Amino acid sequence: MSSGVPVQSRSILALPVSVVLAATLAACGGGSATADESPAPVPTKAASATPTPTVEVLSATNLVARLDGALKAQTSYDMTLDMTGAATFQGTASMQVVDGAQNMAMRMTMPEVGDMEIRFVGGMAYLKIAMLGEQFFQIDPNDASNPLAADFGGMTEQFDTGLSGMETAITSVEPAGPEETIDGVTVQPYTVVVDTTKLTGEAAAKLAEAESVAALPATLTYTYWVGEDDLVRKVSYELIGMTTTMTFTNFGAGTPVTAPAPEQITTEMPF
Repeated sequence: MSSGVPVQSRSILALPVSVVLAATLAACGGGSATADESPAPVPTKAASATPTPTVEVLSATNLVARLDGALKAQTSYDMTLDMTGAATFQGTASMQVVDGAQNMAMRMTMPEVGDMEIRFVGGMAYLKIAMLGEQFFQIDPNDASNPLAADFGGMTEQFDTGLSGMETAITSVEPAGPEETIDGVTVQPYTVVVDTTKLTGEAAAKLAEAESVAALPATLTYTYWVGEDDLVRKVSYELIGMTTTMTFTNFGAGTPVTAPAPEQITTEMPF
């Protein structure tokens, strides 16, 4: 059983962009004057403006480090996932870091399966499939005897923007039109082109497996909407007739992730 979650959503979004501060001009004081004297002019020196710091534009050489750095500095965030095309998939998720460990909760709807919920808390996975009842099946990713364990092993990895491992394969990063506003945040869309022939064998195999394709196309084109803080607010791409779109909100204030209550958990697998 595949988790059905694309690598970008498992990898999703501490190098925040420097805040540009306006320089404050120094005020000049004037001399005092008596009632029958005209004030003497006070020489003043023209204030020189402090140079505005510039931020290096995103490029193929710095994209992964900056976006992953900004995301990994966050303690929590929420996201939505929407896939359309030959098949459909909708989901929402929350990510949270507690005591250095990453927790995740995801709700999704899949054809022929219906509603599902996955929680990953404290190194343990919990799976609920509505058509099988209301209990969560507890899955230890390290339990070799459980056939579902391998599908959840990747959840122990640190979340990133989905570009890790593609550093040498990114051939182009270019602004894609004017700035936009997403969830009240000004973002710049970028077109990111990946030459899959330049991926390492491991990275290519991982991406192909995650996307459920036998072979990757020669190039993959993503659109990333990025804020001034280097945080990704939206990602979209097309592959084998499917369009995948993810949005990210509530950085630092994501929905808390908790394990199911003990009475909601079972270790008896239904498969």
